[in-house]
Amino acid sequence: MADYRYMILGGGIAAGYAAREFVKQGIAAGEVCIISADNSLPYDRPSLSKSYLIGKKEKNDILINSPEFYKNNGIQVLLETVVGRVDTDQKLLYSENGTFGYEKLLIATGARVRKFRTPGADLAGIHYLRRLSNSQAIREAAVQGKQAVVIGGSFIGMEVAASLRMRGLEVTQVFMEPRIWEPQFTPEMSEFFEGYFRDKGVNFVPGELVAAFEGESGHVNAVVLESGKRLPAELVVAGIGVIPNTEIFANTPLIINNGILVNQYLETNVPDVFAAGDVARYHDVIFNSEQRFEHWDNAAAQGSHTARGMLGQRETFKHVPYFFSDIFDLSYEYWGNNTGAEAVVYRGDVNDGKFSTWWLKGGRLIAAFVMNRPDEERDLAEQLIMSKDQVSKGFLADEQHPIRKEIAGN
Repeated sequence: MADYRYMILGGGIAAGYAAREFVKQGIAAGEVCIISADNSLPYDRPSLSKSYLIGKKEKNDILINSPEFYKNNGIQVLLETVVGRVDTDQKLLYSENGTFGYEKLLIATGARVRKFRTPGADLAGIHYLRRLSNSQAIREAAVQGKQAVVIGGSFIGMEVAASLRMRGLEVTQVFMEPRIWEPQFTPEMSEFFEGYFRDKGVNFVPGELVAAFEGESGHVNAVVLESGKRLPAELVVAGIGVIPNTEIFANTPLIINNGILVNQYLETNVPDVFAAGDVARYHDVIFNSEQRFEHWDNAAAQGSHTARGMLGQRETFKHVPYFFSDIFDLSYEYWGNNTGAEAVVYRGDVNDGKFSTWWLKGGRLIAAFVMNRPDEERDLAEQLIMSKDQVSKGFLADEQHPIRKEIAGN
């Protein structure tokens, strides 16, 4: 049996940034071990639907830390190692490759994609995007295919649709909502992006559910919708959500409810056990609610935070949720959580793609979107949300009034 002082279970974004933070804090060689079911070192996932999928980046370009980083700092990384049972009382992890002991454990098992169970769902050519190997398979299929159907209207679906279109494929995107990015975006924002994508050659089929997949010789050649519409496709990519990987903890004392429940310090209810990233449902002190976010920034920030917590630096995780996206030649950023927003304010013109959106609740800013706007708006969005200060709706709408003055006046 191998014993480690700090064990990281999972090999994704949270694990990679936790390892980096451990090194920054000066851990000794041999103290940290990462156990991952993946066959690759931890990598940054945003590129999988964008620059890697397009072919602008390769595997080594998206690694969080180089292979030499782990070797030089004495961090053991065990790839393709599946842990089947966890004993939090004895502080043991059991796998087919052996038993591992730990003093403190970081659960960073992430999430897995939801898959279709409709007729034909097992046909070749139907892909889901979660791991590097998935992106590689889609990239290879895009070389041969001409017609692609992307299922799902989330940011992953939009990024994949844009990437496949940039590779020259005919792309149709189908989703069950009446518009893309609902409810994260306003109707006006969805209308702008739909128009922009159509101008780039992407076709949209909103308000539809997939009934079945058809194929020939074991390979998909069409997506059949519940309305009866048939969409030809040599390549299908589905982005219909993820499920947190919590099953191996079912027989432990850990509290599980849409993820592993942790407090504001990212500690579970079991001593010496932490959780971070997509699998963690944490107490958000900014919004005073339990949240589970599936974004790169959240996993990276929580990975670093839990590493410090395992080293005894017990601090509240206070972090404004954030994500960004690059689609075609557009780049945007989004901060906060617009759930329950009571008012929406725009700065700039939504129709020309140079605008920012500000969501308010109870007079405070709870979320902001910025695209092609002055740096001030991007730089201060997070600060305004974090402060919880009252913000005037009329002030936000007045482009002649710099936002910085509002902060200075509070």
